[in-house]
Amino acid sequence: MFTPPHVFDQPAPAFDIHRIETPAFVVDLGLLRQNLERLALVQREAGVKVLLALKGFSMFSTFDLVRQYLSGCCASGLNEALLAYHEFGKEVHVYAPAFKPKEMEQILPIANHISFNSLAQWRKFRPMIEAARAAGQNAPSPGIRVNPEHSEVEVSLYDPCSPGCRLGIRADSLEGEDLSGIEGLHFHALCEQGSDVLERVVGAVEKRFPKLIEQVDWINMGGGHHISRSDYDLERLIRVLKTFKARWGKEHVYLEPGEAVGLNTGYLIAEVQDIVGARKTSVAISKPHNTFAHAQSPAHSFTYRTADDARSLAQELYRRLRDDTRRNDRADAAERFFAETESILAWAEDRKCLISPTVFEVGTAFFGELEGGNEHEVLVDSESGRVLKLTRPPNFGARGEAVAYLENLLAYDVLLGFEWHFEGIVIEPDGIGILTSQPYVKGEEATDEQIEAYFSGLGFTKKRQHTFFRSIDGITLVDARPANILRDSEGFMFPIDIHILGVGAEDILTPESEDDQSACDILPTVILDLSASAHMPDTMEMPYRPHIFGGGMPGEFAHEYKMGGMTCLAGDVLSGFSFPQPLEIGQRLVFADMAHYTMVKTTTFNGVHHPDIAIYDPAKKEYRVVRRFRYEDFRDKLS
Repeated sequence: MFTPPHVFDQPAPAFDIHRIETPAFVVDLGLLRQNLERLALVQREAGVKVLLALKGFSMFSTFDLVRQYLSGCCASGLNEALLAYHEFGKEVHVYAPAFKPKEMEQILPIANHISFNSLAQWRKFRPMIEAARAAGQNAPSPGIRVNPEHSEVEVSLYDPCSPGCRLGIRADSLEGEDLSGIEGLHFHALCEQGSDVLERVVGAVEKRFPKLIEQVDWINMGGGHHISRSDYDLERLIRVLKTFKARWGKEHVYLEPGEAVGLNTGYLIAEVQDIVGARKTSVAISKPHNTFAHAQSPAHSFTYRTADDARSLAQELYRRLRDDTRRNDRADAAERFFAETESILAWAEDRKCLISPTVFEVGTAFFGELEGGNEHEVLVDSESGRVLKLTRPPNFGARGEAVAYLENLLAYDVLLGFEWHFEGIVIEPDGIGILTSQPYVKGEEATDEQIEAYFSGLGFTKKRQHTFFRSIDGITLVDARPANILRDSEGFMFPIDIHILGVGAEDILTPESEDDQSACDILPTVILDLSASAHMPDTMEMPYRPHIFGGGMPGEFAHEYKMGGMTCLAGDVLSGFSFPQPLEIGQRLVFADMAHYTMVKTTTFNGVHHPDIAIYDPAKKEYRVVRRFRYEDFRDKLS
C-alpha cells in the first residue's frame, strides 16, 4: 500500500513517549520552526507573501510561533476567517464555494481579500462590498477563483481541476462577461506537488486568462505546494515566482500552503490495547472475458511474455525490493531511489530482463502512440492487440516507488484478472523504466451506474466518494471513474487504470511453499486506543498507509499485523505493517507526519476518546498538553 516517501525524513520523537497519556497528537516546535524558516526564505527571496492555509493546519496554540514567519492566513469560510482574525492577527484571505448574506456581514469587517467561486456570487455581494467602502468601512479586495483546466493530481478526490469540478470558473465562462471591479485572481491546482507542476499550472493560467491577469492587482496561486519536503526544488519555485512577477508587473503574489507548514512535525502516539486473530479472506473476483491472444506472430520484432512468466518475474522482483534492506534502511528519499535503481538493475541483468534503449526502439518502431501521463510512454501494437506502457522513475505514477507500482501490477493481475503483464526493465536517460503490457480494449467509457453495478458484483461497496470502492477485508479501489474503466461492445468491463490499495503480500504473491500458505491464513489485528476512521480519516480518504516508527512494509519484518481502531466500523482498520519483534499489549506506537489535515479532520464518531493535542518544545525539553477532550466536548457537539 502507498506510503508517502517524505514521512521517512521525519526524525523519531525527541520526547519520552512512555511518560505521556495516550492517545495524543504531539507537534514538535523545533521541527515546525524549520518548516517556517524555509517558507520565510521563499517570501524573502521571491518577494511574495506566504499564508497559512487553516484547512491544512489550524493548531492555534502554535500561532505565536507561526506569525513570526508568515504573512497571514487563508480561510475556507466564516469560522476559519474568525479564527484567523482573532488568533493570528495578520492578513485574512477568504474563499468558499458560496457565501450566505449573514456570513458575509461578519466577513467584510475582518477580511483583506475575498475570492468568489462564480460571477453570480460576485454580483450578489458586490453591492455589500461597495456600500462598505462608500461608508468608509473596511471591505476586502474582491477576486475570483479560476479553473486552470490543467490537471496533474493523481487522485481525483483531491483534484480541483478534474472534469466538471465545481471549484473555480473556466475561461470560456468568462468570455464577454463584465469583470469590472474584480481586483484579484485566485487559482488552486496542486496537491502535495513540486514547483515543476506549479510552473506548468502557471503556464496554463497565463494561456487561458491573460486579460484577467493584466487587470487584477493581486494573484493568489493557492496551495498544495510541498515546499518543506526535503527533495522540493526551492530554487525553481523562487525562479517561477520572480519570473511571473516580472513578466506581468505584479507586486502582490500569494501562496497558501497548509500541509507544508506542518509537514513532518507531528506525531500521533497510541497504545496497544489488545491483539486479536483475524481470518484472512482473499477477494474472489471473476476474470473479465478477453479475446486477445498472448502469442506473438513471427512478423513482429517484439516478443511478449506468457502470463505465467510475467507474473512469476513480477512477484520475484516485488519480493526482492520488499526485502531489500539496502533500500529500506535509507532514510533519505533520494538515497532510497538510487538503492532501488541499483537493486532493479542487478536483478534485471541476472534474470535477462534488461532491455537496452536500442532494442526497445527497434522492437517498437512500427507501434502507434497513445496518450500517456508525464511518467508514461504508451504504445499500441495493433497486430497483437496489446498495449505497451513504459513507466518512468522517480515516482512510477501515483504509487511513489517501484515496489508499490509492482504491487498494483500484481493486484490487477491476481485480484481483478486483467491481463497486465510485466515485460522487462528498460534503461532510460534518467534511470530505469518498468515495461508492462496489457490488452488493447476497444470500448467506450463506462457510466457511473455501470461502474457501481460492476464492482458491487465483485464484492466492493461504493464509498461516499463515487470513485472509491472497498471490499469487506479492506481492499480499496481508487480513482474508479469513467475515464479509467471501459465497456466493450459485448458489455464486458475493463478497469484499465485504477489503483488497488490495502492488499497484502498474501493477496498478490504465490506462496513459495506450503508453509508460506499456512502463514497467510492468520494475520493478527492490533487494537489501538485510537481510530483510523475518527482520528486519521485522511489515511482512508486518500487513501495511504501511514508510517509507524520502527515498523515496515508487509514481509519486511517477521511479524505482520493490521492496526484496528476503537469504533464499531468494521473497516476501521489499517493494513500493511510488519515489525522485527512481536507487539505486546501496553506497547506504545508512534505514527509519523500527523500534524496537518489529520488533526483538522478528526471526528468524535462512536464517542471514542479524542486524542490530546500537545506541544513539545525541544529548546526547553518541555512536553505540554494544550487541549484534553472530555465527555462535554462530545455531548455539546450533538446538542
